[in-house]
Amino acid sequence: MDIEVAEQLFPNILTIITQLCATGVLLFFAKRFLWKPGRAMIAKRQRLMQSRLTDAEELKEAAREDKAHAEEELESMQIRVKSMMESARSEAGIEKERIIEEANRQAEAALEKANATIEKRKAEMRKDLQREIVDVALAASTKLMGKEELEEQDQRALESFVREIRNESDR
Repeated sequence: MDIEVAEQLFPNILTIITQLCATGVLLFFAKRFLWKPGRAMIAKRQRLMQSRLTDAEELKEAAREDKAHAEEELESMQIRVKSMMESARSEAGIEKERIIEEANRQAEAALEKANATIEKRKAEMRKDLQREIVDVALAASTKLMGKEELEEQDQRALESFVREIRNESDR
């Protein structure tokens, strides 16, 4: 086994030239047929990515503007709601006072009506009581006197007495 070290250490020139020529041919064909389409594809992909980035930035900016607009609208709505709540409270307070005043008026009217009814019944009772007093006094005087002539006089006297009492009680 004779192995030549020099052959193993140094490559064959013909093999190197053949490999370099093959590599050159591959590079030539790659550059001629693949380089321009590859660059065009990369450029197209780059433009697509750039347009997507630009669109995303535009959408992001539009979203920021929409958010700012929505926040302004929300603040405006909150102010309007607060105003409406204050207005409703004010109207409710006014309505409450109106209802209370109406209830007080109705209560006063009912009280006055009740007082008038009481006064009317008192007057009726006084009248009935006066008639009873007159009848009792007349009956007593008739029994005591036994005379019918005196009955008329007594009745007049009693009626004038009752009128006097009534006039005094009305004062």
